[in-house]
Amino acid sequence: MLTEIRNSLYSKNGKSKLNIFLNVAIAIVAIVVVFEIVFSLNFSGIYVVHSSMSPTLTGADSEDEIGGDYVYINKNKTPERGDIVVVYFRDGNEYLIKRVIALGGDSVKLDRGKLYIKYKGEKQFVLVEENYVDSNNNDAAEPKNTFHNNDIGYPVPEGHMFLLGDNRNVSLDSRNFGTFPLNTLDGVVTEWSLEHKSFCTAMYTYFRFELPGFFRIK
Repeated sequence: MLTEIRNSLYSKNGKSKLNIFLNVAIAIVAIVVVFEIVFSLNFSGIYVVHSSMSPTLTGADSEDEIGGDYVYINKNKTPERGDIVVVYFRDGNEYLIKRVIALGGDSVKLDRGKLYIKYKGEKQFVLVEENYVDSNNNDAAEPKNTFHNNDIGYPVPEGHMFLLGDNRNVSLDSRNFGTFPLNTLDGVVTEWSLEHKSFCTAMYTYFRFELPGFFRIK
C-alpha cells in the first residue's frame, strides 16, 4: 500500500513539473509570436546596395553579394530633415535609400558641393553643415554638385521630399529625378539600427534571419 501511494505521488509530481514546463514554453512562444507580429507591422529590414550613402552606409555591389549594411526602417514614422529614408521608385519596382534634405515649402541649392536651404517661411538661404558627407565624396568640380545655384534655388512642392545621397559624386537622387512624394515613402531608417548596424548586418549575413525573431519580416 505504501509503495502504491509513493508511486502515485511521484507520478503526480512528474506530471505537475511537466505541465509547468509546457505552460512556460507555450507562454514564451506566444510572446515571441505576438512581438514578431507587432514588430513586423512597424519595422522592416533593408539590405543596402551600391555606394550612394557612403560613408554613412556601406552598400554591396548587388543584392546577391555580401558586403552591404543591413538596417531597419520604421514604416510608420513621419520623415524629418536629416532622416535617412527608403522610397519606392519606378512604379514600386525598385527602392532608393537616401537622406531627406528638404521638405515641402523649402528651397534648395548646391554651390560646388555646399548645401544651402531656404526653409519654409524664411527669406534667406542658410548654409547647412553636413557632417555626414565626406569631402572625398563631394568634389567641388563635379558638375552635379552645383545645382540651381541662383536666388530662387529649387523649390520643393508641398507633400514632397528633396533627397540626396551622402556620396554626392555618384548618387542618383533628386538632382536627377526631382522631388519624391510622401506617398512613395517605404519607411525611415531607425536610429537604433544605425547605431548597431554592425550587429544587425552580422546577424543577417551569417544567420540569414531578421531580428528579433525567426519569421522573416521582409
